[in-house]
Amino acid sequence: MVPDPLAKGSPIVKLLIVDDEKMICEEFRETLEQEGHEVDCALNGKEGLQKIQAHHYNLVFLDSAMPFMDGKKVLERIRHFSRVPVALISGFLTESKEKEILHLGAMVCLRKPLDLDRVKSLIHTVENRSCIC
Repeated sequence: MVPDPLAKGSPIVKLLIVDDEKMICEEFRETLEQEGHEVDCALNGKEGLQKIQAHHYNLVFLDSAMPFMDGKKVLERIRHFSRVPVALISGFLTESKEKEILHLGAMVCLRKPLDLDRVKSLIHTVENRSCIC
């Protein structure tokens, strides 16, 4: 059963997934929607930036390896106009690259394959920060 996001005490968590692989985006979206979240997808960095400028998101999942504009460049541009929490997703990150991404303003770096429990925990953390009690 899908949780009712409109039920009292259940704020709607709006998420954006930015990933150039449509199948991954759709599968990740479906999983997060089953958890009761509102989820948008962007299939490239430019589209992701446009959506962030046009909508309010509680958390952005940003793939690091995309053509034309990689996740690092997208994150740099996001930080020019928004403080939205960003989770950078990568199949491979060196310790120095992870430090650089965190220094640029990512909330966390997540490694592929994604640990769904860690993703849920991250969303819960962001949800609690956004909650007006």
